[in-house]
Amino acid sequence: MFSFLILSTIIPLVLFIGLFFAFIPYFTRPELIFGVRFMDYQNFVPVINGMKKRNVIYDLLISVLFLVLALILSVYTSAIIAVLFPVAEIIPLTLVYFHFRGSTKELKSSVGEENNKNSTVSAYISKSSMKVGAVWYALPWIELIVFIIIGILHYPAIPNRFATHFGLNGKPNEYETKSIFSVFSLLVFTAIPLTVLLEGISYAINRTRSGNNNAQPRKSSIQMKGFNARMVKLLVGINMIILATLFLSSLIIWNVISSSYVTIVTIPVILILPLVFWFAASSGQTGWKMYRNLEETPDKGNTIEDDKEWAGGLVYHNKEDSKILVPKRYGVGYTFNFSNKWSWLILIIIIGVPITLTVLLILLR
Repeated sequence: MFSFLILSTIIPLVLFIGLFFAFIPYFTRPELIFGVRFMDYQNFVPVINGMKKRNVIYDLLISVLFLVLALILSVYTSAIIAVLFPVAEIIPLTLVYFHFRGSTKELKSSVGEENNKNSTVSAYISKSSMKVGAVWYALPWIELIVFIIIGILHYPAIPNRFATHFGLNGKPNEYETKSIFSVFSLLVFTAIPLTVLLEGISYAINRTRSGNNNAQPRKSSIQMKGFNARMVKLLVGINMIILATLFLSSLIIWNVISSSYVTIVTIPVILILPLVFWFAASSGQTGWKMYRNLEETPDKGNTIEDDKEWAGGLVYHNKEDSKILVPKRYGVGYTFNFSNKWSWLILIIIIGVPITLTVLLILLR
């Protein structure tokens, strides 16, 4: 049987995944239809809008189906099955994407492309909206230092042997002897590496630029800078929410908060979901919904056929492109250039460091 803790996490996650997949076509740039670059999309708006609406319906039906299954199976199966629900949900949602991607490719192949001349960009844009000050990068560290100081002040009151892990029913099932390592395992040995990793990603994001394959290069460059700045601030916010979750977990371990309230650790994490959705809906991928007062006539002749560089519209592989991090073609955020060897190295570090730290924590217990 699933506990309330599991259900309170799985249900919002299943709904969020379904909603996010359903509205991705509305978040991506208008000329990128289901991962296909289609410069003449304006001539086929009714057809494209029809595909987008059907995509929403199919994805929401899949999400509701998985939600009902989760509620039904919660009575009969173990919590391990619950972990598989969000992962399993992504599979049919991705198949829906490929269905409409195929329809878009057929539509594109049936028409030709036109060329227009480019014009200059004219609009006032506040530079502060395209930059991230040092204070933003410092905020998670300030929060973490405050949490650690609270832990240091409370350290004498922590018993010599205390619970460090709790079952799904909120009852402790693992204990540790009091030490600097055991008391601050979350706030120091987990939070610090996590913050370093997220700030490293933020730094890389802030240096990411839009590709030169765009019909509106000046406008897209300005929008991309604003998008990067917003994304960095979003990551800072997510980092601070995760740190708050680790702090709440530490308070339960230190017996400041009763273990019967263990479900409160899910509240900060759940807050991330609507935050991400708001960001995607208000910014649009690569910031195409930002700075609407910018004016630049599309130059379709400046856009080359680059669909072949995106496997399935999802995986970017271009040996001639030196960039490591590039904006996603379908979705919101960034992806790696998988033809760049440094991308693989960074990916190994991102995956390997958490696994290594987890193994070390287990061995040192």
